[in-house]
Amino acid sequence: MLYVGGCLDLSKGPQVLHVPDMAGRYYSVQFTDPSDGTNFAYVGKRTTGTEAGDYLMSGPGWKGTVPQGMKQIASPNKSVLVIGRVFVESDSDLPTAYGLAKQIQLTPLSH
Repeated sequence: MLYVGGCLDLSKGPQVLHVPDMAGRYYSVQFTDPSDGTNFAYVGKRTTGTEAGDYLMSGPGWKGTVPQGMKQIASPNKSVLVIGRVFVESDSDLPTAYGLAKQIQLTPLSH
């Protein structure tokens, strides 16, 4: 398993999570409230499938419009811990898995 992660600050506005087409490969992106450790959302093979997608991560009280084609994930906190996982089948599969993990991106909605 290949892991990626980071912390989001939603106080300045929503972030967009982009996941590439995983072509059936297991992956997950877990969203956790750092104030109490509660996992409040998942994007991944078991919950949303393996097709490419864009997800709007919004903080509490955000009242904007979700862009067409995006699904909203409402965070209970303006801080979010993000943990991503991409399955690696073997040593020879690592470059492919790493390439997919690099395509899991977070960008501000304002861009």
